[in-house]
Amino acid sequence: MTTRIAWIDPDPAHARRALQLLALRDRGWLVMPVPRPDAGATALQDWSAVVLCLGEGERQLPDWVPAGRWPLLLCLPPDGEALAAPVLRTASRAGCLADYVLRGGEGDHLPELVRQLDLLLAHGGTGQLPVPLLQVQLQRMQTALGSMSQGILQTDAAGRVNVYNPRVLELLNLPAELMATQPTLAELTQLQIQRNDFGTQCELIDVRGRSYVLAGALDAPPDLYWRRTRDGRMLEVRTRTLPDGGLVRTFADVSDHVRVQSELQRSEERFRSLCDLSSDWYWEQDAQLRFTDIAGVAVRQDARLQGLQGHSLWDIAAANMDEADWASHRARVQARETFRDLELKRIAQDGSVMWISLSGEPIVDKSGALQGYRGVGRNITERKRVEGEIERLAFYDPLTGLPNRRLLMDRLQRLCAALERSKRYAALLFIDLDHFKNLNDTRGHDLGDQLLAQVARRLRHCVRASDTVARFGGDEFVVLADALAFDPAQARLDAQRVALKAAQALCEPYVLGDGETYHSTPSIGVTMFRHPVLAPEELLRQADFAMYQAKGAGRNVVRFFDPSLLAQMRARAELETDLRLGLPRDELVLYYQPVVDAGGATIAAEALVRWQHPQRGLLAPGEFIELAEQSGLILALGRWVLDAACRQLAQWAGQPGLRELSVSVNVSARQFRQSGFAQEVLAAVQASGARPERLRLELTESLMLSDIEESIAKMAYLRAQGVSFSLDDFGTGYSSLSYLKRLPLDQLKIDRTFVRDVLSDPNDAAIVRTILALAQSLDLGVVAEGVETDSQLEFLRQHGCPAFQGYLFGRPVPAALLESSLLPSAA
Repeated sequence: MTTRIAWIDPDPAHARRALQLLALRDRGWLVMPVPRPDAGATALQDWSAVVLCLGEGERQLPDWVPAGRWPLLLCLPPDGEALAAPVLRTASRAGCLADYVLRGGEGDHLPELVRQLDLLLAHGGTGQLPVPLLQVQLQRMQTALGSMSQGILQTDAAGRVNVYNPRVLELLNLPAELMATQPTLAELTQLQIQRNDFGTQCELIDVRGRSYVLAGALDAPPDLYWRRTRDGRMLEVRTRTLPDGGLVRTFADVSDHVRVQSELQRSEERFRSLCDLSSDWYWEQDAQLRFTDIAGVAVRQDARLQGLQGHSLWDIAAANMDEADWASHRARVQARETFRDLELKRIAQDGSVMWISLSGEPIVDKSGALQGYRGVGRNITERKRVEGEIERLAFYDPLTGLPNRRLLMDRLQRLCAALERSKRYAALLFIDLDHFKNLNDTRGHDLGDQLLAQVARRLRHCVRASDTVARFGGDEFVVLADALAFDPAQARLDAQRVALKAAQALCEPYVLGDGETYHSTPSIGVTMFRHPVLAPEELLRQADFAMYQAKGAGRNVVRFFDPSLLAQMRARAELETDLRLGLPRDELVLYYQPVVDAGGATIAAEALVRWQHPQRGLLAPGEFIELAEQSGLILALGRWVLDAACRQLAQWAGQPGLRELSVSVNVSARQFRQSGFAQEVLAAVQASGARPERLRLELTESLMLSDIEESIAKMAYLRAQGVSFSLDDFGTGYSSLSYLKRLPLDQLKIDRTFVRDVLSDPNDAAIVRTILALAQSLDLGVVAEGVETDSQLEFLRQHGCPAFQGYLFGRPVPAALLESSLLPSAA
């Protein structure tokens, strides 16, 4: 009879080496590789033996093992010896032969496998192994049971324990002496109850096994239950009923598994709590980058977030992302990079805006394959709103909504950089509203604000979309016009059209909140520029300078910046800086021009300031007084002149030939209008020790243009202290006889323009005679300025002029020279 062997092996290479070894032994066996011995046509075979080989990673026997029909030889992994114990027991009870071999490296176990197969086949006919072989098999079964990590016991049909391993004694804390008596499961259960192993009410056993234990283990056992030992370990108890009515029960220590599961559960609970308490939310995507999980309280409250499920990021509409942005994000994802704070702007069908921010990292399995992405999301709509408000406050004017100076400078810098590429011209328009202060003063700041808002709207509507309109400050606006022509002449025409269009729009009548119509005009300065450009600040200064040229040309006109005036502008700025530094450096000096009476005797002197410039030399007042007026330095300059003149008066008071001289000091209208001017004058007099009756202040007719009552009060106060007043350049300005008779004056000074042509121009002669007659009728002294010829002097004398001043009597000189001309020389 042919020996037929069923060979079951999932590893083809292992099976091939084993069959090659059997062929070399030439046993004459028919070895057939099959999936299982009882399937299909193989079930009809009368197998002499079955060889079952398990792969390296297999830890479970097929469901047909042990079959009990054929001798069985197991080829197990090196750590799979525990799998042999139940097979050997079952085969023994069934009267069938069984054995096992542990696999070794490089097939070194195959000879042993063939030898064991020889033994099985040699005794397959008797069904019994020889005593030595039985002893070896028993020893192997004991070794297998002892190596198991699980505790195992087996009972017979009467419930007595007839097989157990050392591990069950360890797990259940049972003495070996007791187990040797083959106790029943009920007896073992009673012992453990008495020791309180299950707790007072069996609370250490879960609900699946509690009633079974409380009944003393007399009922049918559950297939599975868990119990906790008194030292805190968790045991998994599994029971299987044998065909003969006995039981096989295993005890597995699952404490580590329970601990890990508990930690995972706590981690999950913490994660869910954080999601519920946080405004952020958690998300996951699959390998196709579609959202598969979105968790968090924010998601439950917002249907828009729930709508992300099943979609990828690029499936959803994001108003702030274009194709290039999505391509960049896809590239990062394909490179499996972590991304942070991907901000997406979503606009719902109802027009509502929602901003979300996503951060994610890739999910990669052990083989390195991308499984998807996971991360956190956040609704940043409110943050974006606040950021927008902050940006609006930082870069936009709150009244008009136009860019403010800060944003204008930023755009101007960007335009300057862009001009290098475009090579085109650009223009800067500086717009100032004429007489805007009058509106604020007469009709209130609220209406002034309304006018500014309307001006802003008109400017926006009359320029191109690419141009920038900004509010520079107060009633000043700036238009930045870019992309003008390449040709300078054409670009100038383009800029002029923009300026004239803006001027025309701003000259239209305005209807303000009080219902009345208001008319306003602009003065516009324009500067042209192209690459290479000056600094943005310099461009603004040029446009501002051109705007002031427009003001000087009568307002409501457009003026272009003339590059030829650049040197003048810079010289003016340098001179202003020098004057600002020259005051504390004591670079100013006083010159004095004599005033004589009809007999030619010097009775007074006018103090005239000069500037001893370190580089330019001695500068006359005409070169810097107007600059001082415009820059505000006139106040400091006027104080210096007043102090120096008072000190000179005090010095002359001690000299017999000079003590009777009076000194005239010119006072600007701005200086005179200062609230503390009178106190300033008296302080200078007191500090120097000068006699106030020798000090005369020369004022101009512009004082009569505003607040005449305050002027009269100041003059009267100082006059009461001895200070006298002279009205300078009389007849050249606004002369009101009604005001003239009220002012506490002591003297009139006839302007040099009338004196110069008094002999050739009948009108000038008539004016001089009228002034002399007016002064006589008002009991005022008179000084004629600019007397340069004897003929002029003779005319003035004939018509009663009492005092004279001019080059005919002496030019302005330092105090020392005037003293030397007046004092007798030493003998």
